[in-house]
Amino acid sequence: MATSKLEPLLSHAVFRWASGINALIALALGVLGTTLGGNPDLRAIHAVLAIIFLGTSLISALTGMRYGKQSNTKGLALLGFVVFGLGVVQYGLGEMAITWPHMLLGFAIVLAAGMLFVRSLAQPVVYTGQRVASDETPRDPHLG
Repeated sequence: MATSKLEPLLSHAVFRWASGINALIALALGVLGTTLGGNPDLRAIHAVLAIIFLGTSLISALTGMRYGKQSNTKGLALLGFVVFGLGVVQYGLGEMAITWPHMLLGFAIVLAAGMLFVRSLAQPVVYTGQRVASDETPRDPHLG
C-alpha cells in the first residue's frame, strides 16, 4: 500500500511538548527524590513539582488522545492516561508518606513518561489504501 506522511498537526506539537516536559519533570522528581533526606525545603519543592507533573501528564494524555485519533496511532491515549493514573497514585502515596512503594512507583513513572515522550517523536504515516507495483510481494511458485 502507498503511504504518505501526515502534515504537522497542532495536537502533535502540543503532545510532543507536553510529553517532553512531563518526562523531564518525572526525571527531576526522581533525582530530587533521591536527595531529599529530611530536608523540608526539598520536600516542598518535590511536592510542587509533583503537582506540576500531574498537570503536564493530564495535558499529555488529553492531547495524546486527540492526536492518536487524528493520526490513527494506537495506544497513545492509553499510555498517556496510564502515566497520569500512576501519577495520581504516586501523589497519594507521597502524601501518606508510604516510602518504598512511592519510590518503586516513581521509577516506573520515569520509565512510562520516557516511553510516552519517545512515542511522541514518531512521525505518523497514513496508508492510502492504493496499491502500487512495489507493494506486490512475489509469490513462491512452490506454494501455489
